[in-house]
Amino acid sequence: MKTRLGILATAAVVTIFVGIFFGNINFMVLSASAASSSPLQSSSHVTIQNTSTSSQDPLPGHEGHQLVMVLPPRSDGKLWVGTVTWTASKPVELVVLHGYKNLTTADAAHGVPLIAIPPSGAVAITLIKPDQFMPPGNPVPSGTAPFVGTAVAFHKLSGEKFTVTYSVGATANSPTK
Repeated sequence: MKTRLGILATAAVVTIFVGIFFGNINFMVLSASAASSSPLQSSSHVTIQNTSTSSQDPLPGHEGHQLVMVLPPRSDGKLWVGTVTWTASKPVELVVLHGYKNLTTADAAHGVPLIAIPPSGAVAITLIKPDQFMPPGNPVPSGTAPFVGTAVAFHKLSGEKFTVTYSVGATANSPTK
């Protein structure tokens, strides 16, 4: 049993790295008009418990990935600050998006973080692998993570469908200037 779990964990990690190196990063970004109509956009604090099934990532070129959006991108410049706890049917990545401002001083020596440029503006992507939450030998794909960012989602680079039950508590804070 441990060998089989080790093989599955290794396969998941390899899939993630292959996806990263070939640019297959996946997330959903709502348009500004859709985001502004969400009740979460007017909330300064949210506490949510939900079970969701993944769906196809709507971002062009990323249709082979699966995603569950937990906290959609904010359209007011505030950041979600909180903690999310989950259990899933399969190991999932945690994705945190950050507003990205292109630096004019960035060059080849400094590089650029992992970014995407959806219609609502550029975002930098934090992709946290499942093994960062699951202790070795734990057969249950679950975890708890603190986060700070524009949006939070669960994700599968491999495109496998999944179900996730999660609880999240977050506050919308204005960034310090």
